[in-house]
Amino acid sequence: MITNYEEAIMFIHSKKDAGIAYSLDRMTLLMKHLGHPEQKIKAIHVAGTNGKGSVCAFLASILKEAGYVTGSFNTPAFGEERNQISVNSLPLSEEAFTKGCQSVYTAVKAAEDEKGEKISEFECLTAMAINYFAYVRPVDFVLVEAGMGGRLDATNILNSPLAAIITNVGMDHQKYLGSKLTDIAGEKAGIIKSGVPVFTASKGEALQVIKEAAEEKGSSLFSLSEEVDLLLGERSDKEQSFTYKPKYGNTDTYSIQLKGSHQMENSGLAVAAARYLMEKNLADITPAHLRKGLKKTFIPGRWEAFLSSPSVFLDTAHNLEAIATVRDNIRTVEGHRDITILFAAMKDKPAADMMNILSTVKGSLNVTEFSSVRSMSRADYRKLIDSGEKLQGVNYVGNWAEWLDQWLNLSNEREVLVITGSHQFIGECRQFLKNRLGQSDNPSI
Repeated sequence: MITNYEEAIMFIHSKKDAGIAYSLDRMTLLMKHLGHPEQKIKAIHVAGTNGKGSVCAFLASILKEAGYVTGSFNTPAFGEERNQISVNSLPLSEEAFTKGCQSVYTAVKAAEDEKGEKISEFECLTAMAINYFAYVRPVDFVLVEAGMGGRLDATNILNSPLAAIITNVGMDHQKYLGSKLTDIAGEKAGIIKSGVPVFTASKGEALQVIKEAAEEKGSSLFSLSEEVDLLLGERSDKEQSFTYKPKYGNTDTYSIQLKGSHQMENSGLAVAAARYLMEKNLADITPAHLRKGLKKTFIPGRWEAFLSSPSVFLDTAHNLEAIATVRDNIRTVEGHRDITILFAAMKDKPAADMMNILSTVKGSLNVTEFSSVRSMSRADYRKLIDSGEKLQGVNYVGNWAEWLDQWLNLSNEREVLVITGSHQFIGECRQFLKNRLGQSDNPSI
């Protein structure tokens, strides 16, 4: 049995060797042993290649402004596992996380015994989040972010969410989701349930696949690109504004802290979903709640201006589409400034193509490795650099922490450092910078 936080963490970590299970068999069994908590919550299910966390954060902030208590399950999240589960954007405390683990411990053991195999770490965390928000700490709404794909992702145990959101579709996790964009779109469209509305910012052939899936399920489809004109307004160092002009409904202008045109799309999706909740009387949300909620939304590691002099930006980007967005964001701040990039990726990512995209930025590109066993190593980078013409000027950094410390000591206000790549790497760098500045951890609930 679990009696404290250390034992709770040991319990979760003991499931790591179960590996990735792209199947719902174990989750179905686990929900049965838990008394079907997935049927007790008002959930919004969010899938997509990029932007899932941002859409969830925007929606959580809007609902909080409207006076609702909102639970969120986000994967991945910086830091400890407890940070993946939050209430009103505050991660669970050690005590609350321990209670969550205690609430599923017996059911996990029972499901494992019945199935004859281990429940994975992700399945445990997913079940714990759902069970926590259903029974341990009931909330008004739950935002559930899919881990990978959708159709057979553990989060797809949700059989009757209020709405489904598919942010976009790009090339990622091809080993599990398929080698074609349409294959991946089909997997993500697997979260669409009969009669449940779906919202998406997908375009092209991916959008067509999602449209067909929605039609087959008898679900209404809201295509952001077809239903709304998003018009970029003023930009400053602190925020950007945009006008949300739908074919039907009221036009409004919003301001957000998060930078980049992609965040305009992500916030636009959140607005569309929130307006749906309003129109269907599922939530009492006003236009003021929308404006205030969007403006207050902050997500660490999403083109985050961590330091201003010298400038240091942190941006999680684990696939080609996300890296292309990083490149575009760099071009908005470069001007006559000196750009330095520090990049690290997992072995299963298209690192060469990602590095090629970053190499188009005028500046210095540095690559490194981090604490994960899945991280690209010096030898891995060497192979890519030796075989790629565009990568001849790339520098390898052995100890990124020492390198970063030196860069900060020697840099001036004209210099810009962009740290990008794997979510885990960005988390480690962010914690290093916080420790260097003496910043405390975020509050928990």
